[in-house]
Amino acid sequence: MGNLEKILKKDLVISLEDGIKLLGNDKAVYRLVEKGELRKVYPGGLGYFSLPELEEGTAHFAIIKKYYPQCIISGRTALSLYELSLDYINQIDVDISNKTNISNELLNVHRIVDSKINNVIERSFEDKGLPFTVKIYSPERCLFEAYKYYKGLDSYFYCLKKFQEKYLNKMGPGTQFDIILKVNKKVGREIIDLLMMGI
Repeated sequence: MGNLEKILKKDLVISLEDGIKLLGNDKAVYRLVEKGELRKVYPGGLGYFSLPELEEGTAHFAIIKKYYPQCIISGRTALSLYELSLDYINQIDVDISNKTNISNELLNVHRIVDSKINNVIERSFEDKGLPFTVKIYSPERCLFEAYKYYKGLDSYFYCLKKFQEKYLNKMGPGTQFDIILKVNKKVGREIIDLLMMGI
């Protein structure tokens, strides 16, 4: 496996196309799958492979990091990674510019205007099996994801409560509130009012 193994140790995943470039043809790639030295990442039609011991969820995020670097983890997925929701992640929510397009079984793609793509950070979630960094909205920006998906539901108040516990600087929340207001002043004011009730 030589070079392929080095790539997999570094990037964790490889596409069929890249595997063919390294090994010469697709038969060589699938031979490694048959031997148990390589594993197809579910869903099988995606055309990505990893070492057999790699967790499926970790492989999914590694695919996004390596092959879809324009994607920002968003929506319910971002909320779940930050432990601001209890949702089960089936497809990974990502935001991309509405000037581009991506479609596959792994991603739940949201095409949005560039001005709404803000407060993007890169961070790892080692406790969630992501020892590498991914592009994701900041916790403050994720409050707007909660507003979008959960407003008026118990899940929305759960998110705000968890944000207060885990991320809000209660001694000096001014900077965080400024970030929230810059995303959207009207909705941001509603979010801040609810957060202030819990301080």
